[in-house]
Formats: sequence, C-alpha cells, structure tokens
Amino acid sequence: MFGIKELCSVCQKEIQLNEEVWVRMKYPSKKSMTEIKAFLHQEAQFVCMDCFEETKK
Repeated sequence: MFGIKELCSVCQKEIQLNEEVWVRMKYPSKKSMTEIKAFLHQEAQFVCMDCFEETKK
C-alpha cells in the first residue's frame, strides 16, 4: 500500500508527491472510514495539471 504509484490517465506521467492534480471519480456509495490513497488508487482517474490545461483550451 505504501508503494502505490499513480499515473496521469492522459500522458502516463507519474504523479509526484504534493503535485496538484484533477481527479475524476464516482461519489462513494458506502459510509466508512478508509485509507484515502488506497481508495483513490482503486476508484479514481488522475489528470496532471499540464494535461488538464491542454484540454481546457
């Protein structure tokens, strides 16, 4: 769980610690406590700011 590496879903660049990203995910249907990084790894798609800025144009 500590070795989770996330990639940008557009350019496949590795997301660095404390890097600002956009996350696309469904709102969770369960009410429970969870480890946020593991949850995001399973349920979300990450987009780095460079790719997000390109798609905004």
